[in-house]
Amino acid sequence: MKKIYSIVCFTFCLLFASAQQSKKANSLQKVLAGNIHDTVRVKTMAKLGYELKIGNEPEKAIELFEKAYSLAEKIGFKSIYWGIQNQIASTYGDMSQYTKAVEHHNKALKAAIESNNKDKIASTYNNFGVVYYSLADYPKTIEYFQKALKIQEGLGNERMIAASIGNIALVYGHLHDDSLSLVYQLKSFAMHEKMNNREDMVRSLSNLGSLYERKKQFEKAMSCHQKAFAIATEINDKDGLKISIGNIGTIYFEMGKINEALDMFLKSKKLIEETGDKKNLASIYTLMAAVYKAQGNKKEAISCLEKAYEIAKETGVIYEQKSAAQDLYVIYKENNDHKTALFYHETARNLNDSIYNSAKNESLNSLKTQFALDRLENDLKAKADAELIKQEEEKAKQRTIIYVALGVLVLVLLFSYALLQRFRLTKKQNKIIEHQKGIVEQKNKEITDSIHYAKRIQLALLPSEKYVERALDKLKDPSKKS
Repeated sequence: MKKIYSIVCFTFCLLFASAQQSKKANSLQKVLAGNIHDTVRVKTMAKLGYELKIGNEPEKAIELFEKAYSLAEKIGFKSIYWGIQNQIASTYGDMSQYTKAVEHHNKALKAAIESNNKDKIASTYNNFGVVYYSLADYPKTIEYFQKALKIQEGLGNERMIAASIGNIALVYGHLHDDSLSLVYQLKSFAMHEKMNNREDMVRSLSNLGSLYERKKQFEKAMSCHQKAFAIATEINDKDGLKISIGNIGTIYFEMGKINEALDMFLKSKKLIEETGDKKNLASIYTLMAAVYKAQGNKKEAISCLEKAYEIAKETGVIYEQKSAAQDLYVIYKENNDHKTALFYHETARNLNDSIYNSAKNESLNSLKTQFALDRLENDLKAKADAELIKQEEEKAKQRTIIYVALGVLVLVLLFSYALLQRFRLTKKQNKIIEHQKGIVEQKNKEITDSIHYAKRIQLALLPSEKYVERALDKLKDPSKKS
């Protein structure tokens, strides 16, 4: 069963980067009515054009963008050339006027090259890829996506790298190279998740869910679509909601829950109509037709398919046109309307040939090979860089160990030297102390000897105690004999 796919299309311009920066159309018109500087007038006209564009007034938007660009050229306001041309091209793309879109993307590319702004060059390449994707010219689609990717890798712009890889994965999915598509889509999602780019996560999850569905891994598919729906609801992403709701419907259909599937498709259709998205309107009519056919309501199925075919033809989306024509062929054949069946069979075959022919297939294979080689080269470079970093880290560790060891050794030597000096000083001090001790002991000995000698002299000179007593007694009593 056919699915709704989404594609990440970045048309960056600093003037229009945030909805918070954009004023309401009536406020901008009041500004234009005043006496303002020409550069301010150009910016205001460009902002008003953007408001008209998102308000589903593309013709008025283009008219205002063209006026803004003419004035910008007149005053030499070159820095805004890329932004205005990018918006004109994007608006023509929304209107499915792809020749005009390519024309103005070329003007945007010229402005980006002249200003040597690689980021804008890469964004323009990406937008070329989106145009050729809508035209089902997959060789050119991949060629431009790869050009954008290569520049963004050189700039290190992770978000745009992830977007480009996701876009390339989406093309591979359309070419039924599901395994390769899944590898790159998972890589793209992992990068968006790491950066918490929630709007981009919605797109990646939707694309992953569709891939799992084709592989009949319905639980994984439903999980991806429900996660996409939850995030889109939280951030009020209407584009993400209409796609995730439609994709949930396809899972219900595959599981045989026909009524639930139709309910989801009708909700998705309402959101698609509200946003004026004719390209996805063709897809939803094709999905609704499958449900009606399963219910046995072939009349309603044919009505939906014819609407899908006409819308796809009007918008120039060849892949959707081919899909609707193929389904109409089958249903008219079942109804035995061979003439109408033959018409749609030939239409589908011609459209298929315009999408897949030998020249395109050869070009695609060459581009796929080159892309694989580029990925391999990048992976090898990344591994080499990682190995180099690892080696440098090991060397740094070894240097650290050597420095620490040398530091410890120096500390040990200094400590040992200090101990040696201390030992020498202590030994010297001990010698001094011993010498002084000897001197003190000698002095003490001399003093002691002097004391003893004096004592002997004193003893020799002094009379004995008994002699003194007898002398005293004699003095008292001269009659006594000594």
